[in-house]
Amino acid sequence: MQFTLTLFKRLVDNIPPLFPEDLKYQIKKDLKDIQENTTSLEKLEEVMIRYGYEIWPWNKAFREILSVVEEKVGEQFLLDNLPTSLQEKFLEYRHLGLNLKDFHSGRLANYFDEDQRILLASALVNMKSQVHEFAVREVVGLKKEFYLNKLKEFKIILEDIKHNLNRLKDLAKKENDHTTLANEISARVEMFEHGLCLLAPEISHEEVKRAHEFFVGRKQELNRLRGIHETIEIDFYSKE
Repeated sequence: MQFTLTLFKRLVDNIPPLFPEDLKYQIKKDLKDIQENTTSLEKLEEVMIRYGYEIWPWNKAFREILSVVEEKVGEQFLLDNLPTSLQEKFLEYRHLGLNLKDFHSGRLANYFDEDQRILLASALVNMKSQVHEFAVREVVGLKKEFYLNKLKEFKIILEDIKHNLNRLKDLAKKENDHTTLANEISARVEMFEHGLCLLAPEISHEEVKRAHEFFVGRKQELNRLRGIHETIEIDFYSKE
């Protein structure tokens, strides 16, 4: 319960810029109510999912800005946080043809000794914070139009996600022949919805789109298997 509440607080604390203030106020109010009053885990997750739908396209749009900013100034911010000797070592690393993405992944981490890796880890944390601050300024300034256009794109994607999740919910509701399949569909929907609000790994739009077809195929397969294993009774004494 406490872990889920921590995730909810993280979701709320990191709401992207330009998010509607009235909705942000309501989300913070609901978080405070949950923190101060006893509630069930199920209710908490229900609230998180509801707001996850609202926040998801904003988070996706802001990450696009973060990516652009990191590519533009991330390396300079990182270097500014390193001592001169380590700056030179990092530039040597860059000359190998590797970039910040390779660096984040830990690729060739053994290129640096243990003390250098500690300094680099600290510099990376500072760089992330500086990139975030820079991105916020960009969103309310020069990149505002780009940000809002990305937001529109992700809102359209979200509507398609909602449509496909509703199809899955309807499929599970109407599944009367295979209880296990109905439960499997519901679990997949829950996983997708949890991915909107930090409760599970982020969802893939393509995976959501393919899920309905997948479960329709699973039902057909189960129907065939059930038919194979049905016992056929033959009356050898019938004259017909």
